[in-house]
Amino acid sequence: MSLKRTAKEYFTFSKRDKRALLILSVIIVLFTISPQLLILFSTEEKVENNSFKEDVKKFYASQNKYQEEGEIAAEEIIQKDIATTVKYDSVIPGKKIVQLFSFDPNTLSENEFEKLGLPVRTINSILNYRKKGGKFHSPYDFKKIYNLSEEDFNRLKSFIVINNPSPEKIQSFSKTYTAFQPNSLDINVADSIEWVKLPGIGPYLTSKILNYKNALGGFYSTDQIAEVYGLKPETFESIKSKILCENDCINTIKKINLNTTTKDELNAHPYISSKQAVIIANFRNQHGAFLKVDDLKNADCFTEKEFNKLKPYLIVN
Repeated sequence: MSLKRTAKEYFTFSKRDKRALLILSVIIVLFTISPQLLILFSTEEKVENNSFKEDVKKFYASQNKYQEEGEIAAEEIIQKDIATTVKYDSVIPGKKIVQLFSFDPNTLSENEFEKLGLPVRTINSILNYRKKGGKFHSPYDFKKIYNLSEEDFNRLKSFIVINNPSPEKIQSFSKTYTAFQPNSLDINVADSIEWVKLPGIGPYLTSKILNYKNALGGFYSTDQIAEVYGLKPETFESIKSKILCENDCINTIKKINLNTTTKDELNAHPYISSKQAVIIANFRNQHGAFLKVDDLKNADCFTEKEFNKLKPYLIVN
């Protein structure tokens, strides 16, 4: 009897307990359904996903349109001859004002060359070329200045005007123009656009050829093209009849002064190894200045074939 009474006391609730249990149950239910109630009574407008996607598409379409228009505008500027003066912000450090105007490279002063935006070393090369009797008979003769960059030539070529050309100069220009026809490419004057037109010469080999020309200081023979790394013998044979080197090209190539050129500058030339550069520098220090180019043979660091190959690039003074 006492056992039944004890169990009943544990498994029955008083009125106070029942009221507390009811309140707790209501609280639990409210917590459970409150998120749904918030969504149901919320006044915030739903975002239309489809509308958002359309807005994104329109944004990317507009960006592509602006990019295409920018590319077209840039191409038109490149193709169009510059007819007005171009100025760069002189306030920005390292920038200078550049003026483009018609000029005759045979008579232009040093100061006016600077206004065209040419580097000092290039201006000095032009003035030295003129001082030694060199003449520019056509715009493409101007490109033969060995340290004139292709970018500067393309920027200035439409402004070059040769004043009062003589009949001989007109004939020289005619030869130069002929040299630029597809069947006759001048290896010292041709730019990358002309090189890639040759059979078997793509952008990669064109870059190699132009880099080799700059490293040498210019070509004096079409056979030097065969020395370009990566150019196959059969490819050279296929273009050999389509290239030329003008007769006076040997006078326009960059020269190495055996008495003043440093060891590192000697080593930079493709025809001079680091060991040969050291021997030349030591021989010069021990025996004094070279009196003539052939004196280099006394240094005993070149074979006869190597010396003859290098000789057109050498001077002494």
